[in-house]
Amino acid sequence: MKLKMKALVPMIAIVIGPLFVSVSYSDIAVIGWQTFQNFGGNNNTGISDSTPDTNSTYDSTPVGSNVNNWYLTGTIGPGASATGRRGLGQATNNTFLNGSTFGSDLNIVDYTLADGSAGERIGPFGGSGCSSWKFGNNNNAFLQGDFQVTNVSDYYFKLEKVHFDARGLAAAASPNELTLKYLATPSNLINVNTGTEVQDGKTFYNNVWSEKGVENVSQGIAAVINSSARLAPGDSASFRFLWSGQTGGGQAQIDNLAFSGTFLDQNDGFKPINPWDLTAVPEPTSIAIWGLVGLCGFSQRKRRAS
Repeated sequence: MKLKMKALVPMIAIVIGPLFVSVSYSDIAVIGWQTFQNFGGNNNTGISDSTPDTNSTYDSTPVGSNVNNWYLTGTIGPGASATGRRGLGQATNNTFLNGSTFGSDLNIVDYTLADGSAGERIGPFGGSGCSSWKFGNNNNAFLQGDFQVTNVSDYYFKLEKVHFDARGLAAAASPNELTLKYLATPSNLINVNTGTEVQDGKTFYNNVWSEKGVENVSQGIAAVINSSARLAPGDSASFRFLWSGQTGGGQAQIDNLAFSGTFLDQNDGFKPINPWDLTAVPEPTSIAIWGLVGLCGFSQRKRRAS
């Protein structure tokens, strides 16, 4: 029995279409805080915040492991480490910090909010709703703050950068030195070259302010450990801010704190993959289209010859 061309073309597309599908997994994953929630009832009780404002891994129809439709989660304060350092609390000043980027190189509005809606700047410079994480009052606990990212997907996550904006002061009464360190407990960030966890207390950033000002930092992980770093499914990476150098009750602040990186498919040679795009149906490439044309022409010739 002969098949009509109208029936044949869809059948060919179904059979060979997947062979020519071209998918780009170039998007990075970004999870970060533009605002900060207090641990207690006022702005001097430290920060406890497990609801990042930005989370580009939100998926309305998730595939595989996830938490509340996210493939990455994050937390600041008590849940971020064994000691859960939480800094001094929230500052609401709108005359400093509150810029448009996470660190030096991520435009905040380019990445979706945690509910999947379009990226938005929450509490912009000079506007309302401004929020930053403050440190100080010459108390060791108030000068330290812990934060964490967790991979809750089915894939490995290559942690590439930690982003933040930091405001320090040179005045003796205020903190003027900032250090960013890795916390091995409860983390498991693996150095790919050595196959072992990143060293506990490893310093990823240090700066001393000689005058009042803001540093927009996007600190690469590989640049420090001379290797890429990965989180297996279910693993976390925790870090600690440590401010120092003050002799009085002055304060310093952190804002626009984020992690960025790329998901990798461990079952396909650690090639980049976006879990939130797995349900998408990309269009065939021109190669596939020409393949269809060729097969259709072959079928037409066969029909005329029969």
